[in-house]
Amino acid sequence: MVAAPVLDVPVPGAHDVIGDRAIAADPAVVGALGADIAWGLMFQGVVPVMKHMPGHGRAGLDSHHSLPRVTATALDADFAPFAANRDLPWGMTAHILYEALDPATPATFSRRIIEEVIRGRIGFRGILVSDDLAMGALDGTPVSRALRALAAGCDLALYCPGEPAANRAVLEAVPDLDKALILRLKPTPAP
Repeated sequence: MVAAPVLDVPVPGAHDVIGDRAIAADPAVVGALGADIAWGLMFQGVVPVMKHMPGHGRAGLDSHHSLPRVTATALDADFAPFAANRDLPWGMTAHILYEALDPATPATFSRRIIEEVIRGRIGFRGILVSDDLAMGALDGTPVSRALRALAAGCDLALYCPGEPAANRAVLEAVPDLDKALILRLKPTPAP
């Protein structure tokens, strides 16, 4: 697996955290080249994880350190590359608060955004994993973050720092995978 392609559409004036990971500034180009990257990875036996749904290109802050707030209401261009790649097997959420979509809760913790936007408008049906839950954009303990992401609709909670005590606490707190998710986790064969 690899956390790519990055399908975020950079917007002038936003934080440069996406930087050279951005494919292009044109949503149609991002969607098309993102699909090419994903299919190339799958052809080599690597599962792509498109990110950061529903779009990180407008973030004014680096979500590794602080919670970005997106105030824009016209977000179709942000969603377009993800919708063009809705059939990919895996996707990752963004730790961003989109005021027009859910004014109180960042996407990773927002059932509304996951159900109505990621699963609804974008049409993604694959495995949805949170971005790293150790990032500074989120509040709460590692356990509470993992439980909130799963309750919102993420299939898997990603916690990356390798802190043994926190990792153990998260693993003990989250539910076991159900049979339906285990079947969905089976590797996708190469085209």
